Amino acid sequence: MIDIHSHILYGVDDGAKTINDSIRLIDEMVKQGVTKFILTPHRRKGMFEETVEKIEEHFKILKEAVKNRYKDIELYLGREIYYNEDVVEKIGTGELYSLANSRYVLIEFNYGIHPKDLENAIYNIVTSGKIPVIAHIERYECLEKNIKLIEKLIEHGVKIQVNAESVLKPKLFGDKHKKYKQRAKYFLEKDIVDIISSDAHNLDTRKPYMKEAYDVILKKYGEEKAKLLFELNAENILRDEN
Repeated sequence: MIDIHSHILYGVDDGAKTINDSIRLIDEMVKQGVTKFILTPHRRKGMFEETVEKIEEHFKILKEAVKNRYKDIELYLGREIYYNEDVVEKIGTGELYSLANSRYVLIEFNYGIHPKDLENAIYNIVTSGKIPVIAHIERYECLEKNIKLIEKLIEHGVKIQVNAESVLKPKLFGDKHKKYKQRAKYFLEKDIVDIISSDAHNLDTRKPYMKEAYDVILKKYGEEKAKLLFELNAENILRDEN
């Protein structure tokens, strides 16, 4: 499996705090079957604005540690970018990373964004020459059962990412992500999801659920679909192919 969305890189956002946290997360995900990781620290103006220098330094240290631990595990760098007006011109300048140095960018929006604002933002990104990957699409209220708008976004070239946890069956009581899971189920049934990723932050409250999610998709949709959602479409990003 290939994970294109995680907060495994230590000390740069609200994910892993130490390099040991990063290693523990990677160990767990390797057990689940992940072999390639794009590490995507948050970038959000006024909240997550860690310097490029620190991110690259920590990435270099972690990559070396993983290389000494595993022979066949690959790490790449990206960002999860919260959209605002300054984002488009900064993407690809070195300040805001695309995914694994490709044309693809992982983009997050305000969960209550107006449909027209979302469409305009996507248009701005696409016309800049980038391919938007919308992070955890199940979180956006304006897209709930709004297949017409999603199809319009897909026509612009957008790729759709869903979190692995959202693929799991809702708990009977106290599941704060029940709404997200219902939306993810609907989007999967409508066949508009491109990639399932971990969005892992830690091993306590925001765990990676890649193996569990894979098993759900395998059982319901078959091996070909599971391979597409957990590997092949993500491989296209690493190769910078459409």
